[in-house]
Amino acid sequence: MEKGAIENYEACAKCGGMCCKKCGCDYFVSDFESMKLDYLESRLDEGRISIVAAIDFNRLPSGKLTATPILYLRARNINRDVIDLFSMKTTCASLEDNRCHYSLEDRPSGGASLIPLEFGMCYSEVDRIDELNKWIPYQKVLHRIVKRRIGMSVYAKLNEDIENVIFDLLAGNTEGVSPLEIIDLKGTIPMLTETHPEQIRNAYLRYEKSKPILLQRKKNE
Repeated sequence: MEKGAIENYEACAKCGGMCCKKCGCDYFVSDFESMKLDYLESRLDEGRISIVAAIDFNRLPSGKLTATPILYLRARNINRDVIDLFSMKTTCASLEDNRCHYSLEDRPSGGASLIPLEFGMCYSEVDRIDELNKWIPYQKVLHRIVKRRIGMSVYAKLNEDIENVIFDLLAGNTEGVSPLEIIDLKGTIPMLTETHPEQIRNAYLRYEKSKPILLQRKKNE
C-alpha cells in the first residue's frame, strides 16, 4: 500500500504512545519485496520482526467451534522471540525515546495507516481484516519458516503458547503488558476453552500446583 503522510506528534504525546505500548504494528504483504522463503528469512534475521498468528474462530453448522491460525508478520515486541505465535503482547521494541525507530515511510503499514487522535482513539484508514486475509496465500512458506526455526509445527507451538498464556494470566505474570492487552486476551478465554480444552486444563493444573510458590513470592516482595 502507499504509505500515508499523517503524523500527529502532539496527539501521540498526550496519549503516551498507547498503540505502541500495547504491541508492535502489523506488516502488510505490500511491505515486502518478495514472499519467497529466503527473502523473508533475511528480513527476520534483522531482529525487528516476528512471525505471529491471528486466530480465526469459526462456528461450524454442527455447532463445533474451530480455531485456525493465520500467520503474518508484525514488528517485534520487547522480550518476544522471532516466532511469537500467541503471547501477551508487550511494548514494540522499535519504540525509542518516545518516537518510532522507523520513519513514516519505512514503518510497517499497520502503523503507517493509523490516523492519530488524542487519548488512544486512533483508527486505521484501511480495512485491517482485508490486509490480514492477504497473508493467506503465503501460509505454506510461513509454516516452513516456523518449522525450520524452532523444530515444531505451527499447531504444536500454538498449543504450547496457549497453555503458557493462560497460565501467566492466572499467575499474574503480566509485567510490561498493557491493561488493554490483558482485556483482549481474557476475551478469548471462552473460545479457547472450547477449541483447546486440554491446554486450558493443563494451564489450570500448573497454576494450582504453583500456588504455594506464588504466594510465598508475593510475601517476599
